[in-house]
Amino acid sequence: MSEKPSSLSVIWVLIERDLRTLVKSPFILINRTIFFLIQLFVFAALVSKLATALGFNYFDFYSVGAIVSTITSIAFIIGEDLFEEEELGLLDYLLSLPFGHSLFVIGRALGGAVRGLIYVTPMMILVAYLDGYLSPVGVAGSLAIIFVLATGISGLSITLAMLIRNANRFDILIALAELATVRVSAAIYPLTFMPRALQPVATYSPVTSASDLVRAIILPGYSAGAYETVVLLLFVGIFFGLGSAFLFRKIEGGRFE
Repeated sequence: MSEKPSSLSVIWVLIERDLRTLVKSPFILINRTIFFLIQLFVFAALVSKLATALGFNYFDFYSVGAIVSTITSIAFIIGEDLFEEEELGLLDYLLSLPFGHSLFVIGRALGGAVRGLIYVTPMMILVAYLDGYLSPVGVAGSLAIIFVLATGISGLSITLAMLIRNANRFDILIALAELATVRVSAAIYPLTFMPRALQPVATYSPVTSASDLVRAIILPGYSAGAYETVVLLLFVGIFFGLGSAFLFRKIEGGRFE
């Protein structure tokens, strides 16, 4: 009898597979890199000139938020990959392999987070340099924070992929989820300047928490602590659990309509 693979080896195989998938789609990397550079050096630079009159350095604020919003968008791609695998019949094969559904969710979520981290690391180094922050330890800590966020977003994306059957509905829902997590947060808009109706939602957003934690490291005058950390970790835990639950429903008898 063949020996059952260890949990770590299974997770590594799943992560490696997702990395290869990203490499095979260079257009995604090129497109999002160009978008990031335009947002940083055109949009943020222009708005910063307007905000300077109010005594607010919007460029520094936005530069960190652009990193967080970019990795959030990339992490959502994992759900699209799973949905495509489902349509091709490949997902059923993967789920027939000798490892648990929870391990599958962990491996795929970490795979989505790792490839997002590889993608945004050069951006983080660039932003740290532009913001005058040169500590390698602080940059590494910032990357760790956004990696945790990307893991949770990947879990959310996997949950949606397991929940929705119709391709059109899935495309709409994943686009709305990405829009809501990025725009209804303090990643690119200061919380105090957001509409009052959205401020309570943005306050509890994991994207806001990750942005605040990274700003507290890189930018002077910003603070964050236990509250933001708890929100971020709860978000990851919740969608790991939901992703595993809906995947179990898939194994036991299909998705919800």
